[in-house]
Amino acid sequence: MDEINKFRIFNRLKTVYRYNTVEGRKESSAEHSWSCLILADFFLSKFNMKLDRLKVYELLMYHDVVEIEAGDSPLHPELERLDKKEKEQEASEYFHRELPFPLNDKFFGLFHEFEEQKTLESRFAMAIGALDAEIHELDYKQDWNGWTEKFLVEKKSHLFNDFPEMKKVFYDLLKYLIENGYFS
Repeated sequence: MDEINKFRIFNRLKTVYRYNTVEGRKESSAEHSWSCLILADFFLSKFNMKLDRLKVYELLMYHDVVEIEAGDSPLHPELERLDKKEKEQEASEYFHRELPFPLNDKFFGLFHEFEEQKTLESRFAMAIGALDAEIHELDYKQDWNGWTEKFLVEKKSHLFNDFPEMKKVFYDLLKYLIENGYFS
C-alpha cells in the first residue's frame, strides 16, 4: 500500500489548472499531457520521424509532473514567469524522493532530459508541448487577448528548428491566426 499511496501523487496532476480554457473551465495539466501524447503520435506517424517513440511518449507523460508542486507557469504576454526554473527544480527533487521506485528515478532523469534539451527526442517533446497549446486555443479565441504575432514567433518558432515539417505547421497556424483575427 505504501507504493500505491505514493503512486497516487500522479493523480494530483489532474488538479493543476493551466491558463487554457476548456468548456468554461481551465484545462488541467493532465489533459495537456494526454493531448501532447496524441499530437506527438500524429506527427511521428504522419512524417515518419526517426525518433525513439517510447522516449518521446515518456518525456511527454512526465514533463509537467513538477507542476503538481510548482504550479503552472504559462507562457503569456501579460504574465511573468518568475522563479519557474527554481520552483521546478525543487519540485523535481521532491518527486525524486517521494515517488515510488523505480518511477522516481525514471521521472527525475526524464524531467532533466526534457529541461536540458540535449536530445532530439526532448526537443521534439518541447515543440509538441508548444504546438499543442496553440492548436488547443483555436477553439477559444478569447484566450488570445494580449497575444501578438511577434510574441508568438519570438517565444516559439525556434522550438521547431530541428523539425522542418513541424515548423511549416507552426507558420501555417500563424497565418491562420492572423487571417482569422486571433491577435488583439
